[in-house]
Amino acid sequence: MLSIGETLFLDIQQGKELTQYKCKVEQVTNDHIYITYPTNLHTNKTEFFKVGTFFEAQYTTKEKETYAFRTELIDRLKEHIPLLKISLPQSDQIEKIQRRAYVRVDSSIDVAVHSVSDKFQPFKALTSDISAGGCAIILPENHPLQENSDVECWIVLPIKTEYQYLRQKAKVIRILEGNNGERNKATLHFIDVTEEDRRSILRFCFEEQLLLKKKGLL
Repeated sequence: MLSIGETLFLDIQQGKELTQYKCKVEQVTNDHIYITYPTNLHTNKTEFFKVGTFFEAQYTTKEKETYAFRTELIDRLKEHIPLLKISLPQSDQIEKIQRRAYVRVDSSIDVAVHSVSDKFQPFKALTSDISAGGCAIILPENHPLQENSDVECWIVLPIKTEYQYLRQKAKVIRILEGNNGERNKATLHFIDVTEEDRRSILRFCFEEQLLLKKKGLL
């Protein structure tokens, strides 16, 4: 399922910070994966890790299916290029992340909506759902949004015990009228999502999926 040459993304919790890396798969055995030294997605630099370090790993196949698993750094090797040897769990410990284009989960997240051309004052809202491709927000009364307009969303994304703050450009796709006294909603499509932000949102959605599975709701 995991092939040589594929990109593997690694997340590591360092204190309150969630840091994200990417690497290439050089070799796969029954129990281990050999990877190039991971590059920090933010700094674009490689970093040193101690044997025994745990990562949350994620990769996407050519069929556009995404999988996630927990892995541990087993050893550092000096081959023709420096490599890291990490554990490969059994297939039942590898989670497939369900997605349409991107998996969308129902979740209330704080977001501040800003006009990119200063046409209105920023306002606060809550999401009703979110994915790496966009979100739906519950609109306040007398909101200033119009369909096909561009906005910037300041999103407070809760991941495990920390918060990540994203500033993401988006296009307003539709304004949905609320029924039975419900507030109106707006569907937003994210524009030019950075790899780091995409990974953060995917990680959040993955954790929400796991939580729903544990509760028997998925």
